[in-house]
Amino acid sequence: MKKIVAAEAGSGGLKLWFHRGSSFEYKLLPFSPFILLPSGTAVPENCEVKNLAGEGHFSRQVFFFSAEEYEKMLPELKKIPDAMMIRDMLQQALSMTGITLFEDLEFDALRRMQFSVISGNGESIEKIEVADNSGFSAQFTGDEAGIISDFTDRIKIFDPDLLEGFNCCRTDLPLLLKRAKKHRLPLDCGRDGSTFSTRQSRYQAAEKQFSYQRFSLAGRHVIDLLFPVQLYDAAHRDIEELTLPVLKEYFHLTDGTATGIISKLSEILLPAYFYRTRELPLGFQDAVLRGSGSALDARLIAEYLQRSHSIPLPEVPRNYAGALSDMEAAGVFHHVRHCDVRSLYPSLLLHFAQAPSRDEAGIFLPLLEKLRDFRLSAKDRARQEQKEAKKRQLEALQSSFKILINSFYGYLGFAQGTFNDYALAEKITAAGRELLGKLVKELQNHGAAVIEMDTDGIYFQMPESKDSNLDAALQNILPPGIELEFDAEYPAMYSYKAKNYALLMPDDSIRLTGAALKSRALEPFQRKFILAAVTAKLHNDPDGVRRSFEFWQKAIIDRKIPLEDLAKSEILSDSPENYRKKLADGKTRRSAAYELALASGKKFRAGDKIKFYVTGEKAKVPVVGNSKLLEDCPAENRDENSAYYLAKLENLARMFQ
Repeated sequence: MKKIVAAEAGSGGLKLWFHRGSSFEYKLLPFSPFILLPSGTAVPENCEVKNLAGEGHFSRQVFFFSAEEYEKMLPELKKIPDAMMIRDMLQQALSMTGITLFEDLEFDALRRMQFSVISGNGESIEKIEVADNSGFSAQFTGDEAGIISDFTDRIKIFDPDLLEGFNCCRTDLPLLLKRAKKHRLPLDCGRDGSTFSTRQSRYQAAEKQFSYQRFSLAGRHVIDLLFPVQLYDAAHRDIEELTLPVLKEYFHLTDGTATGIISKLSEILLPAYFYRTRELPLGFQDAVLRGSGSALDARLIAEYLQRSHSIPLPEVPRNYAGALSDMEAAGVFHHVRHCDVRSLYPSLLLHFAQAPSRDEAGIFLPLLEKLRDFRLSAKDRARQEQKEAKKRQLEALQSSFKILINSFYGYLGFAQGTFNDYALAEKITAAGRELLGKLVKELQNHGAAVIEMDTDGIYFQMPESKDSNLDAALQNILPPGIELEFDAEYPAMYSYKAKNYALLMPDDSIRLTGAALKSRALEPFQRKFILAAVTAKLHNDPDGVRRSFEFWQKAIIDRKIPLEDLAKSEILSDSPENYRKKLADGKTRRSAAYELALASGKKFRAGDKIKFYVTGEKAKVPVVGNSKLLEDCPAENRDENSAYYLAKLENLARMFQ
């Protein structure tokens, strides 16, 4: 089935919604929830058992006659030690049917509605701003009950596929539901007339885990743009603050309204996840928040279930040597080139024609080859496309597929991966290191200065007399089917240490890579000093580092530096109450941010940002117990620890000597 814009599994079966002109069409397919069991494990009563082919550990699929019966038995099912459960019922249904959302649709075809709930005191709604991609925009004001009714009516009239907000799962929607309940308003804006459903959930962005309240609405997708922004920032780590005004400046947006910024953020960040959803047995919200390994695992399990094939247990995790990452030279280099092996590790898997040892049904390699070919085709078409809108679609498509196919290699070493294979991961990693080593040697044979190697790419500097045979010589090293791409040239590069470097872009902007140069653990004044020092290095300004150091040194000594530039920012990944319990149980260490949150007497929650600075007089002081919330700084007689911050500045300056 194609052009499905939404799906829901539960009571009655699998519900599907399709676009049909200005309205939509609804279909209901039969679906029975299930769990997977190995042979020999007792089967719950009143269930239908299906034996699965192959030698996999989970060889029986046990079906329940209704979603209600399944939900009723869940507490007991969770106690079965050998059961494999797909907790999300929609994933179960899509896995069994082979249906995916958005097939044969482009992102622009979705009906998207943006909203922002404005509250003066956090306790009541003063205004709701609304816009959608039909061109409609409005501000609903007046009495609170009327505002809520107008908002609900607009959803019913426009009939959006996507409801888009920013930080709406934490602020806008909880307040909306609370105030609607007070006024006894139904919020019946689901496509079946139902209201929002909620449950607690978690997701991970880089090394941080976040708790959030998940909101769902039948026949629609509720997308909080804060989540893809956090995932984007986890990869780039260069957004000062995750607020709409800061994001407007960061992404160079022209519309300053809340709904305008939300709409543009959606157009920038969501298409890659939209196209990812077309390949996965997941809802749109899950396709955004699932990690790459978990998403690929869902697709592989779905393929097995559709073939009625048994499913193996994951291998026990173990360590193995990782991908090549090394710095060959430090300092500043000019006229730097970068070459990249296109999808190196997935291509090596295809070159060796080796799949995970427990992939009995032979799904892994054909799926990888299909996705890789599709991605490379989309990338090539994007380069040739002249129409900007179509070019953006193709770029989003290839970007989404790049993430998916690169996850095939990482999946081999994914501890929760059903088909993980550490021996194969080790073999492919070793082959990748060997291949990059050969490329480095060939570059050096042609007089190139190799600067940095990382996973599948090399930064290098050629001598003034360019070797016209270089490109061909490098390509000849690669096995058939693996291609080398010279994808960028830079006026200058500053190499500090492995995985930490700065690039001077052709437009004279600076791109920083690596925690040593742009870590969130650095206070703003440190990041500003680093950027100034790196800029001076890249532009051959030997006195620039000294000038920047003296500027910040004087500002700290004279207490003229804005306290905002000294303040460290931390987002609470857990609630202060949970932190207190973990601390009492010895399960965590003391944290200045949490201690300040608890001492403040304010209601901080998981996801809140804490800004604080260090007090005292000595350079070496423990941060816990010697910190103060930025908002509590005295109006006069500032009390920041100048010695502490001067020591930090001096340590940074030594980096650039």
